[in-house]
Order: sequence, then structure tokens, then C-alpha cells
Amino acid sequence: MKVEKLVYGIYPKTSELRLHIGRWEKGNIPDATLNENIKAEKEILYDALIEDEIEHTDPLFNWYDIFRPLSLLIDGIDLGPLTRFKETNTFYRMPEISDIAGLSIDPKDFSPLNENPPLPLYSKSRKYFNAFLPSPMSFFKMSNSKIPYSEFQEKLEKIYLKILEEFKIKDIVLYDPLPYSSSDVLDINLLNDFKTKLVTTGKLFKSNIIGKPYSIIVDDNENNFKISKENSTVPGIKLINGYNTRMENIAEINKKLESLNSDRVIISHSEYFDFLPRVIADKKLELISKIGE
Repeated sequence: MKVEKLVYGIYPKTSELRLHIGRWEKGNIPDATLNENIKAEKEILYDALIEDEIEHTDPLFNWYDIFRPLSLLIDGIDLGPLTRFKETNTFYRMPEISDIAGLSIDPKDFSPLNENPPLPLYSKSRKYFNAFLPSPMSFFKMSNSKIPYSEFQEKLEKIYLKILEEFKIKDIVLYDPLPYSSSDVLDINLLNDFKTKLVTTGKLFKSNIIGKPYSIIVDDNENNFKISKENSTVPGIKLINGYNTRMENIAEINKKLESLNSDRVIISHSEYFDFLPRVIADKKLELISKIGE
């Protein structure tokens, strides 16, 4: 079995970087200085991910939540009230959507933002890099929108195409933190030219996804994995817990891989690692690097 590995989403910041951000929030250091601090931290993590040949997104140290930078970039979206993120003790600013009218700022260039550290949206690493984007499905469900889902999804995916073109990125992680209902439909045909890894949550229904992503990464469930295997190029499964500080057992994970009856698989984690202390996230990253050896 060929085992690929994926680390995605917001990664916990070091104490030093949290200190820099705190000083920036108080107005004690300028945007450009914070941007350099963030970039330096990202490069350290990129080096570790690349050395271990782990597919990854930007660690998103400059994202306060998974919607806010995009809300600030897109004409027609405003920042709404602080809202609890799922059942966690973290919060996000709910997007208030009147329309999806285009990009107001170049996501690639350094630029200060209101109520969020500065752009660029991503700092690309050299290898194994994927753009992180919230799935249109969860983006819509976790927003207050004046436009219907079908219109929202199409317009948002066109915005995503512009962002990917700006960064010249062909590998994407679409993240769905909310589970699908049986009637939910995510149409990713507009992204057919990209190597899309869709990270899902909860029970998956075959009818939920239109289009064939490179991988559908699912919660550990036999039916979920069956749907992923039948409807994506490389099936994916979450075998690392992004909430729990308990370390997984590599022998048990490798035994689970043997039971999947698949020539290839992508291993990833439930939730992004920002819910863990940095020291635990780093240990889980090291554990991921050793799976399949």
C-alpha cells in the first residue's frame, strides 16, 4: 500500500509568535514586522513537513478563523458577530453575505486587514503544498446569507479559481467542518482542473458530492471509506484525533491500514491541530511522518 499523508488547516502558534501577535494587537509593532515574524515561523514548519514528505496546507498562522480572511477579501461579505465554532471553546466571525461580487484585495500581496493579521493569504512552501479553502457547503451553513446556496456556491468557487490562479496553485484542500445531511449537494465540477482533497466530517452520503475529487477524506467508518474509494482517485481516512491530546498508537494505525483493502490511501486528522497545545501537535506531526514505515 502507498500511504500519503496530509496535514491541513490552522496549526497552533508557538509562544513566541503568540507574543508577537499580542504586541501587534496592542499596536506595539507594525503590520510589516508581524508579517515577517509569521513568515519566519511558517518556514520552520515547512522545512519539517517537506523533510517528512507530508502534503500540507499553509499553517495559516495569519488566519484568526477559517472564514475571516476570505470574508475580508471578497466584495459583498462583511464580518458578523463572534460565533462559537462547533462545540469548541473557539469562536469565528460569522460571514454576513449580501453577494459574492469579486476580490477587493490581491490575496497574494502583503496588505493590512481589519481585525486580522495581514496578507498574503498563503505563504507557499516549495513542495507538497496545497491551498486551504473552506468548502462552499460549510461556508454557507456557517454564514448569514441573503443569496441562495446554489448561487453562493457557484460564485464562491469562481472566487476560489481567481485565488488559485493568483498563487498558481493546482493542489487544494477543501474543508467541511460540518456534516452533510442526505439532501446536501456539493458540486465541485468547477474545480475539475485541480487536484482537490475534500476533507469531510461525519456520515457521508454518495449523493453529497458531484464531481470526482482526487481524494475524499472521511471519518473512520466503513461506509464512509467505501464511498471515498468509489468516488475519488485516492481514498482518504482520518486516523489522527485533532481534539484529543492522547497520542495514537502507530502499530494500531498500521493494522487499520492493512484492513482497508486499498492500494493507496491518504491519512489525515480530524479537525485542524489548532485545538491542541503546540507541543502535542508537533508530536502528532512526528507520528504521522512514521505511519506506514
